[in-house]
Amino acid sequence: MNKLDDITQVISVSSVPSSSKQKKLEKISNEIQNQIANFNDERILKVIIGGSFAKGTWLENDTDIDFFVMIDPTVQRHEFEELGKSVGFYALKEYRPYLRYSEHPYVEGNVNGIRINIVPCYKVEKNNWRSAADRSPFHTIFMGTKLNEFLKGEVRVLKKFLKSIGVYGSQISISGFSGYVTEVLVLNYGSFKNVLQAFANLTPNYVVSLYPPDKQTIEKFASPIIIIDPIDSNRNLGAAISTESLSKFVLASRLFLKSPSKQFFMKPHRSNTKKISHISSNLLIIDFKIQKRSPDILWGQLNKKLTSISKQLSIIGFEIIKKFCFTDEGDRAVLIFMIKFPILSKINLNLGPKIFLKSETDSFIKKRIKKSIMIWADDMRIVSIEQRKMTSIKQYARQIIQYDIDSGSHNGISLDLKNGYSIYMANERKLSSFIYSAIDQMVSNGEFISQRK
Repeated sequence: MNKLDDITQVISVSSVPSSSKQKKLEKISNEIQNQIANFNDERILKVIIGGSFAKGTWLENDTDIDFFVMIDPTVQRHEFEELGKSVGFYALKEYRPYLRYSEHPYVEGNVNGIRINIVPCYKVEKNNWRSAADRSPFHTIFMGTKLNEFLKGEVRVLKKFLKSIGVYGSQISISGFSGYVTEVLVLNYGSFKNVLQAFANLTPNYVVSLYPPDKQTIEKFASPIIIIDPIDSNRNLGAAISTESLSKFVLASRLFLKSPSKQFFMKPHRSNTKKISHISSNLLIIDFKIQKRSPDILWGQLNKKLTSISKQLSIIGFEIIKKFCFTDEGDRAVLIFMIKFPILSKINLNLGPKIFLKSETDSFIKKRIKKSIMIWADDMRIVSIEQRKMTSIKQYARQIIQYDIDSGSHNGISLDLKNGYSIYMANERKLSSFIYSAIDQMVSNGEFISQRK
């Protein structure tokens, strides 16, 4: 055995859940199954346990149990969603259940430290999907027949690796590799090491498929990596993986293969104080309170607002180096923009059309003549300079937010911002523990590159 194989074996053995934890989960599973059965609704045709627990690929310190409540396919969609919520809240009524959202709502609760998900799906034949969750029971059955004990161990090793670099999980806040994707990858390549070797040599539009892929189907997909669901060849599992998460995994795979170390299975804990002090004058902070809502919805709204404001700042002329959003999923959120310069030049250059374009040139001059300091021709193109009314990124960010509020967009993050917000550069005031934690996470995001090389 070489060093890489030795480390993999050690991590695999240490990742096997204890028998006491296995018994605990089995007891909880039986309890929740009984609660679902007590709901006693004839529209519920069957209940199947899914997820990593059912497939034997779960990690002891990160466990959830998924219950797929299979509903009569004749039930209409609205009734289906209401039934799913009703049975979920009933079965978890003693454990403070709450709604989560994927393609449709489902109910989650925490039972003695174990996440329980009660997810409605239709009981359908394969490929006759009526909801996205309909595939899940088929995933459980498929992996149950394909994964032997060795492969289950390799899946657990891959999960630990992905967790340590911050890209494990399909939730919007991470947009990384789901548990099912890790199983598909290990099944496809045969081992943890082979998965890393494949990703270390990733090429554009790379296709992962257990079976020969259909070319016409592949052409419909546009993600940087295409991972075909072995249960449904028309579904690309790679679409949910962000380019950032994919990039991290590629780089981490190369680093680990070059210098194998157990450190790759542990989250780094270095202080970022010095790094934060270096960049604080380049960090724009938009700090605000939020109304309580589903984390899935909240993170989606935050990412959308982050992207929108970033695009508008870029159009104005600010160079956005990195953007990041963060929330405690309770009552606070923050948008962070790392910018090259927080102040723009007092003059703004406008590039007009080529002088051969007569009407376009005339229109440019007519539009700019009164407010321009100068207009002239340069390299066969008409150009002008104007004096900016504002130069500070804080002023422009405030203007963007105020315009959004004044436009009548009073929902989601816009409504939160309407209720109040603060805009400042990170070096202008003493940072609260919440804001400092957010910046620290942004800085740590991908730090395995410098900390483990």
